[in-house]
Amino acid sequence: MRIDKNVEVEIIDFDFKGNGVAKYGGKAIFLNGGVIGDTVLVKLTNEKKGYYKGHILKTVRKSKLRIKSKCKHSYKCGGCDFLEYEYNRQLDWKEDKVRNDLKRIGGVEVEVEDIERMKDPQNYRNNIQLQVSENELGFFEKNSNKIINIGNCKMAKESINNIIPVLREWKGLKSVKTISIRANYKDEVMIVLITEDKVLNFNTLLPKLMDLNVVSVFENVNKDSKYRFSNKFKKLYGEDFIMDKIGELDFKLSPKSFFQVNPYQVEKLYSIAIDSLDIREKDVVLDLYCGIGTLSLMAAKTAKEVIGVEIVADAVDDARTNAEINKINNARFIAGRAENIIERLVEEEKLRVNKVILDPPRGGLDEEVIKKLLEIKPRSIAYISCNPSTQARDIALLKDKYEIKLVKPVDMFSNTVHVETVVLMSRK
Repeated sequence: MRIDKNVEVEIIDFDFKGNGVAKYGGKAIFLNGGVIGDTVLVKLTNEKKGYYKGHILKTVRKSKLRIKSKCKHSYKCGGCDFLEYEYNRQLDWKEDKVRNDLKRIGGVEVEVEDIERMKDPQNYRNNIQLQVSENELGFFEKNSNKIINIGNCKMAKESINNIIPVLREWKGLKSVKTISIRANYKDEVMIVLITEDKVLNFNTLLPKLMDLNVVSVFENVNKDSKYRFSNKFKKLYGEDFIMDKIGELDFKLSPKSFFQVNPYQVEKLYSIAIDSLDIREKDVVLDLYCGIGTLSLMAAKTAKEVIGVEIVADAVDDARTNAEINKINNARFIAGRAENIIERLVEEEKLRVNKVILDPPRGGLDEEVIKKLLEIKPRSIAYISCNPSTQARDIALLKDKYEIKLVKPVDMFSNTVHVETVVLMSRK
């Protein structure tokens, strides 16, 4: 129901998008910004059955927890949620988020270990996507499709930031709609220019990119905004792929490859998951949603065998190549839906899996996958998730047969509302 009423309230929490939450008349108010502790004047715009939606008119009193943002774009940019919220408080909120979701959604009340913090929560991202509209280049404004022009991103690696001014001056900028920039551990850069038709005036851009250690550029023709990339890649310059590292392992990254955006935390995250499983030389490990094989190859160091399963065939090809690059011969990779591959492995190969790694997309596990896990009864499961809510939902379906032994959050996405969590479950 549409309403028009002004009220003064104090922000008491954040929602899953990093926006402020207050209360009025016993109902929650979901706002369009704010920091915990702010007293704000709010225009209530919609009343639902159990909550209101509201728009902040002004901040009456600033929270004691507020800090001055180091980014001039943070007041509008939708890339970061917490640049005005002190880092230690961010970490406390993320721990509470994991704990509360497990209790409220998962129906389990367990100890949550201290979050794995970053030494420096800035300039960590090895991959960004810049939006283009006419001559505007930047990120979307929070809760909007309007583009905020940026010259520098405080979260991106400097080798990525060096590219932005050059792109801004490029005469062919109007011919693309999105630009993906990725940098590896050697600060070699891969760029994907996403267009609805064709990239124009690339030859005027290339010499400047070469001076900035850009080693690979692709054109991707994509008319469907639902997906980041189409399958229509054309190499415009340089290498077919770049190499990156996690610990001692090397990984081939093609333009479409998924690779964690925080190179400073990823080894910690994956090591926590692998170490928690205590993989021995007789163990057969199933790695579902394996991507390009990062976790599979780490697990293979001590396992008898690792089977990686991934629905994206191109990622499976990369995973097989990565196994060859690292001279690992006890890991194999299969393309297909996780539940179908589990059934095939059990029925055709009579495979007995005793340990499982899960690292699904934000949407979590399909119920059919959970059913198959309950059928094959692995001794232990390490579940990595970037979404505590869907992780807790899945745990609720496993908790009758499995008990939680470890919950360890990792700050992979500093200054944002997102948190990565490792949960170890053991069969009862």
